[in-house]
Amino acid sequence: MLIRPWRTGDETLACAAVPYLSVTSLSNRFLAGTGGRLPAAYVRHIAAGSRPTWDAYVAEGDGHLIGWAEFGRVNATSPEADLAVIVADPWHRQGIASAMIRALLPRCFATGDEPRGCATRRLGGVTRLGADILPGNTAAYGLLRSLFGDHLHGEFSDGVVRYEVSVADLGLYAANRAGRAAALAAI
Repeated sequence: MLIRPWRTGDETLACAAVPYLSVTSLSNRFLAGTGGRLPAAYVRHIAAGSRPTWDAYVAEGDGHLIGWAEFGRVNATSPEADLAVIVADPWHRQGIASAMIRALLPRCFATGDEPRGCATRRLGGVTRLGADILPGNTAAYGLLRSLFGDHLHGEFSDGVVRYEVSVADLGLYAANRAGRAAALAAI
């Protein structure tokens, strides 16, 4: 299995993965019934690829997407972003979601002092990361808890639990690059 950044054309692979995504997995990801498919507006959204408001990492095996983790913000300058992940059912509980999120976080949290030309320079700068989870989705809660520990804060509202974590709480604003890299590696 390969964990890699989102590439042009991955939306086609994501649609091809739908037969391996249960109605429950799709409902947990989109917080509503989807009719057993990826919503058309969502497919158009991910087809646009990486940009300052959205980025993703995928797990690929034998030319098929096993899952993807993504972060998105309302606008390009917002320091807040939402995190979402989906893994095809046959590969649940194998650490794939954790691996994709760990690969994605450095791109999400990168700061403006990243070297010119660095891929994370235009994507990062997120200071608060959130995730909306249906109350019964204990697997997603466990995943977030394993990644963020005591820094994770949740609140129930409008039928979902909104979890948030502050980058400052994670100690990612170390005074030097080595400190930030070590903090990211510890996640």
